[in-house]
Amino acid sequence: MRAQLAAIVEGKTLWKVVVYSLVSGVGIAVIFGAGVSSAAGFLDALRQRRTAAGAAWAGLAVLCLAGALAAVVFGIVVMTTK
Repeated sequence: MRAQLAAIVEGKTLWKVVVYSLVSGVGIAVIFGAGVSSAAGFLDALRQRRTAAGAAWAGLAVLCLAGALAAVVFGIVVMTTK
């Protein structure tokens, strides 16, 4: 039974899939979380009327959320082309 499974599933390829999925999943979650946190900093800066800080927080939030969205789109493109 084990020999048949080894013939069907390549362990090295499966290990690569697990590692890449874990790294990309954690990375996208961290980038998205930084974007949400930056949006909260933006709102806090607006309440305190700090326009320069608000602009910096807004820029970082947009950059992080765009990065997370780009990573998701890239993943979809890769999955549909293979």
